[in-house]
Amino acid sequence: MGIQKKPIVGLTLSGGGMRGVAHIAVLTALEEYDLKPDIISGTSAGAIVGAFYSYGKTPEEMMDIIKQTTFLSRSYLRLSKNGIFSSNFILKLFKDHFPEDDFRILKIPVYVAATEMTHGIIDFFSEGELFAPLLASSSVPFILSPVRIGEKVYIDGGVLDNLPIEPIMDQCDILIASHVNSISYDSFQSMSLMKEFDRILHLAIGKSVYSKAKYCNIFLDPPKMNRFSIFNKKFLDHMFQEVYVYTCNELESKGYSKI
Repeated sequence: MGIQKKPIVGLTLSGGGMRGVAHIAVLTALEEYDLKPDIISGTSAGAIVGAFYSYGKTPEEMMDIIKQTTFLSRSYLRLSKNGIFSSNFILKLFKDHFPEDDFRILKIPVYVAATEMTHGIIDFFSEGELFAPLLASSSVPFILSPVRIGEKVYIDGGVLDNLPIEPIMDQCDILIASHVNSISYDSFQSMSLMKEFDRILHLAIGKSVYSKAKYCNIFLDPPKMNRFSIFNKKFLDHMFQEVYVYTCNELESKGYSKI
């Protein structure tokens, strides 16, 4: 008898700002259940987490990087016509932790989704310069400025495709998707401007995400994630632990066991 070929695992990571920490929890669990991804696609925070993981950063190292990095601080306020904050803090993150601005440094294939403004389509990047596509994929409208790549202008990939399974779904045997923006439908009386922005954004893009769940072998959608902010680092460890336990339970329910 021949040796059975190990199935190719594909992983798609949604956007979600600081909720991208939940993807790190998912990666931690996937490694423990022998489901380490062979190919990754992502948008916004998911693209950044995917790129760091592909380069070789461990989940522990990624958590340390997030805790040590200042996001959306007052020093990056710019209040320009295109965005409230400068994106220099994201570029600094890349320059500090990647040795070269090129997809070739990544050890696992990664597809980065970004929304092309002129024609209203999603473009996927997987070769050439790395930083600009990651920055474009993460440029939340009104918060960060659009990014020009060649003759085209891009914004956050999540605007049109917050679960970009398309470039990898035919390249893997097991497709896993991690969506970190589930909304609580508990009644509420009032909310901050940022929470209102968050809710409007994810109500608008949510339907396209859930229509793709049927194409995934494992669709991870931890509940009530809007309890955690997309803009600040409060409760990161709590979110990590909660999503880690959720993911382990989901994998167990699918018949997977820890190695």
